[in-house]
Amino acid sequence: MNRTIQSAAVRQLTAGALCTAIACLLAPVSIPIGPVMLSMGVFGIFVCGALLPPAGALSSALCYLLVGFAGFPVFAGYAAGPQVLLGVTGGYLLAYPIMAGVLSLLYRRTRTFAGGMLGVVLALLLCYLLGTAWFMAATGMQLLPALGACVFPFILPDLLKGACALKLAELCRQRIPGLSWL
Repeated sequence: MNRTIQSAAVRQLTAGALCTAIACLLAPVSIPIGPVMLSMGVFGIFVCGALLPPAGALSSALCYLLVGFAGFPVFAGYAAGPQVLLGVTGGYLLAYPIMAGVLSLLYRRTRTFAGGMLGVVLALLLCYLLGTAWFMAATGMQLLPALGACVFPFILPDLLKGACALKLAELCRQRIPGLSWL
């Protein structure tokens, strides 16, 4: 195998592992504000999407879910295990790989902050759609109360997390040789 190809593959695997680690370290940091916690997990997933190519972002987010599924306390509030993924907030977590992939795809195509924010908005819409539908099915709650409990309080903080993740990715690309759009 060509050394250049090897170096690129090692760089991509390392970046993916680091993004998974970032998500694992940040996601447990959370504030309970109702049935859904305000978690830094969304920020970790947005970092994955902002730094990695789409397949790498999706894989990194899947690895994060697998770590939590295996029993390591990496979900909001230091929760762990399959019961979290199958619980009332499981839909939001299962949307993470989709979020990371969508953000990566749009951000890499435009390579602009505005394009990245469009990816953040679309990723959040998909997360809110899947997660809230799952939450409603699991709890029997109607749409408006579910949106009030699970979406409305999170919109501004999640948009801010997305903007910060994009800015962090931009700073990393400027300062870390070889990271430029992997």
